[in-house]
Amino acid sequence: MFRSWIVIVLTNFAFVESAIVVPRINNGNGYQLEPSKDGYVLSIRHPDGTSWREETVKEIAPGELEVKGTLNQAFEGQGGNLVVIYEAGRNGYVAKYTYDGTGKPTPPPIFPFFLSPKFLMSAAG
Repeated sequence: MFRSWIVIVLTNFAFVESAIVVPRINNGNGYQLEPSKDGYVLSIRHPDGTSWREETVKEIAPGELEVKGTLNQAFEGQGGNLVVIYEAGRNGYVAKYTYDGTGKPTPPPIFPFFLSPKFLMSAAG
């Protein structure tokens, strides 16, 4: 009798639909999370309205997610706008981007970091 219960329990787990449990959030500060039947939609907006991100996540098969999104980042100091469109799923991760503007965004300065040969020898043992 105990074996039949195990088979019934395992059968129930095998045929239960998986569900993504996501809370509904809309806080008025530019952050919104909306659940749907098979995923969710995330929207994040900068308070000044110049930059935003939207992402949609759907469960296309049990345990398999598909993510699609757009990121819009304004570079006011350089007079430009970066748009990244991305997708992740069965085919891996694909991102496409465009940059429109008069100037190039300036990356933060990178300071060289050097290690002496004596330090490297002492770290190796």
